[in-house]
Amino acid sequence: MIKNSRVNPLLSFFVSMIIHIGGFLIIAFALNSVGSKGRINPNNSYISINSTSSNLDIKKNKIDAGKTEVNKNQSLKKIKAVTSTNKPEPVAYSFSKLPVDTTELDQVYKEPTLNVSIKYPQNWTYIDQDLSDKLDGVTFWATQGIYSPPPYIHLEVKDKELFSSARYKYKIEASNYTLYYNDPEELENQVMQTVYIRTGSDEDFSVKLIMEGRTAFNSFQPVFFGMIKSFKFGKSLF
Repeated sequence: MIKNSRVNPLLSFFVSMIIHIGGFLIIAFALNSVGSKGRINPNNSYISINSTSSNLDIKKNKIDAGKTEVNKNQSLKKIKAVTSTNKPEPVAYSFSKLPVDTTELDQVYKEPTLNVSIKYPQNWTYIDQDLSDKLDGVTFWATQGIYSPPPYIHLEVKDKELFSSARYKYKIEASNYTLYYNDPEELENQVMQTVYIRTGSDEDFSVKLIMEGRTAFNSFQPVFFGMIKSFKFGKSLF
């Protein structure tokens, strides 16, 4: 009886140790199998995310720097686009720089609704057009003279809201008005030039000359500018 009581505790100890070791081995084997199944193709590239604050700050700074650079480039592109679409300001001149001839302007056209007046050559006639009992335009042409066909000049009342100085290459400044105009245009031997009269009143005006042939146009152009110089409107005079 004494021997059995001593052997049983040793046997129980060894049996318990074997059971614990076996259980540990089984658990380790199972964990290893699960880890292997999770990596289907261990050769594939992958991205690891490091949750440490220092790495996240570095990545955030890189992203912010990239956004700043993109915004800067976009702003520069916008500035370049706006700059490229903006035309230069018209070049300023004075009447003294233009070929102006008023010697042949012996007739005067007067219109009461807008107090418009303009001088025109002898042997010319005109027809005016009213809109709602108010001047809308007037056309002048020669009934006889050295030009065939004769010059054609049209004075027109303009809508101030449609004006844009960017459309014109030259301008003439004065105390109460500004003239805007471009170089003459030629199409199929017909030459045309328009001068826009920008005023401080409720109406703007334009004066257009149309002639056949560049030579004839050049010879008559000083008279055309002379007519524009004689133009008056409202209570103010040019």
